[in-house]
Amino acid sequence: MSEKIFYTSDYHFFHDVSFKRSRHAYFDSIETVNKEIIYRHNQKVKPDDHIFILGDILVCDEVELEDKLWETVDQLKGHLHLIVGNHDYKYLDNESFTRRFETINEAKLLKDQGKWVQLFHYPILRWYRKNKGAYHIYGHLHDEQKGKEVAWLKQEDFALNACVEVNDFEPCTLQELIVNNCRLKEMKI
Repeated sequence: MSEKIFYTSDYHFFHDVSFKRSRHAYFDSIETVNKEIIYRHNQKVKPDDHIFILGDILVCDEVELEDKLWETVDQLKGHLHLIVGNHDYKYLDNESFTRRFETINEAKLLKDQGKWVQLFHYPILRWYRKNKGAYHIYGHLHDEQKGKEVAWLKQEDFALNACVEVNDFEPCTLQELIVNNCRLKEMKI
């Protein structure tokens, strides 16, 4: 099978707060972040691949939505599947937004490389077959390194952060997420 499955989260196209929060350490402007995320996405994802975006794809005023989607989301390769994040809810009644995605779900359970994978925007405490090697892939936390949730997640071998800040601002396969999250979990809190 030539098609692959990729995961990512929190592209936050056009979002001032995300840029000021941590992305300014990597990029000099929001425009640069947007362009680089699109570039890195398209370097890895091929037209027949499936990409699960675990929420918060963009943040803008609804009057600008069509133009902002065309500038960013429409440039992304692959079959786009959205797992709804906190910044996506306001667009769910907007056909201009929803038609960009093959599927839109609040959560999704799928099999990848013979393993069960539970997708949700937020990290969750329990998921299907957690104690039997199933994975939970989440977003929302970006590259946070402090707090009770982060300390708990470092103890969860099968909970994987898909946020772009943790994954070199590019989508990842399940195996790549595992490697990147091992590196993340070794960092000091």
